[in-house]
Amino acid sequence: MSNTTDYYRRNYLYSSHRLFIPESKQKAVNTCGDCRFYITIIGREERKMGCAALIPKYFAMEKKIPAEIDISDFLKEIGKVGLQNAVTCCGEYLNACGLFQPKI
Repeated sequence: MSNTTDYYRRNYLYSSHRLFIPESKQKAVNTCGDCRFYITIIGREERKMGCAALIPKYFAMEKKIPAEIDISDFLKEIGKVGLQNAVTCCGEYLNACGLFQPKI
């Protein structure tokens, strides 16, 4: 019986036949690169892409989301750990998260 379980676990064709709930289709189809919150964070030596949805004033749409943000402003809002999370959680070609909103 365990051979059958291993067969389905390792069979990539079988694992690609997954069902999607209609509400999650938008998240599965879109990528972080298409998201409104995916912005450039400008540091002293380099630029990195990150998620601005972690900053409350941008997520609540109190302020317009800029295309680029300085790292000092980002650190003031959410701190060092938040900055790490914002940079590592998303990528241009990764599936969108639950905070996805399309660019206008």
